[in-house]
Amino acid sequence: MPTDAPDPLPTASQEYEEVTDEEEEYEEEEEEEEEEAAAVPQAMTPAAAQLQAMMQQAQAQAQPAGPKDWAGLKDHPNKTQASLNEVLSKMTSKGQTEMTVVFVGKQGVGKSSTLNSVLNERVAAAAPFQPETLRPLLAARKAAGFTIAFLDTPGLLEGDAVSQRGISSVKLAMKDREVHAVVYMDRLDAWRVDNSDRAIFKALAENFGMDIFERMVLGFSHGQLSPANQMPYDQFVEQRASELRSTIRKTLGAPHLALPHAIVENGSRCATNGDGEKVLPDSGRTAWVPKFVSTLVDVAMGLAPMAFDPEKTYNKDDPNKKRRLLILPMLTLQTLVLRPFIVSLIRKDVKKGKGGRV
Repeated sequence: MPTDAPDPLPTASQEYEEVTDEEEEYEEEEEEEEEEAAAVPQAMTPAAAQLQAMMQQAQAQAQPAGPKDWAGLKDHPNKTQASLNEVLSKMTSKGQTEMTVVFVGKQGVGKSSTLNSVLNERVAAAAPFQPETLRPLLAARKAAGFTIAFLDTPGLLEGDAVSQRGISSVKLAMKDREVHAVVYMDRLDAWRVDNSDRAIFKALAENFGMDIFERMVLGFSHGQLSPANQMPYDQFVEQRASELRSTIRKTLGAPHLALPHAIVENGSRCATNGDGEKVLPDSGRTAWVPKFVSTLVDVAMGLAPMAFDPEKTYNKDDPNKKRRLLILPMLTLQTLVLRPFIVSLIRKDVKKGKGGRV
């Protein structure tokens, strides 16, 4: 039985189809057209187009051009809302429709927590063992034609020394802004003032001038405490604020600084009154949120806003310029008086045989 002969192996001309130059150019053009067609998205269905339009609209609403509405104000107790509206109306009645407040201080003293408590919104990260942000945070809210803006800044200490990165963050926060008040935060229960505090005061004065202290409010967190030795709460608070205030005045040589203080309590266990307001354990059971904002408003209305100039030199004690006017008198004294006197003494010793030749 005859077997089928195997097919002959294809020759080179049979294995690959021969393509002319014209055909090759035509195929390349077809491939380019196919790639362009693949790059063009397919026509969306009406439902998909509607969904995309809704998503774009939601993104546009999520990123407003100006300050957000103060949503947290409505969640405050009714009496707190009324008190805040009354306090802020003091500024609007004078034609002031905005207030910018900068929070400064060491790490872990309650800057971010106080911002969250006053706005009644979680806008700044504030949790134990959480790394602190390295850049300033702006939280601006508007209500009833008034805009309140809080600027949270990183801590001003790095180890036991003043953090230059922290100072730079405060400069960044205040650049191109009019600042109405500055809150220097500290803990009420940290009743000692040490050299690191004095270093911070000096650094703030050197980098921002005395304007920052003239608009400063001393804010004390952890307000719900029981003073040691059964000291009355009001007396403890007054002594704590007085000590910090006195240290700032002495350190800067500025006894005229007012430096009002305000106590805050950001803890969830803060006591409340019958109206649901967070209150302090002082004799008056003070609702601290309206009191805090009222203190800021008083400072803001008392002085024109501070305009920080990064190009200006605020340090008046520049060591390169310190006592420069004394150089010429000292040089004249040394040339005309001290040198002739010393030379005459040496020559007398030479004549007595007590020294070499001059």
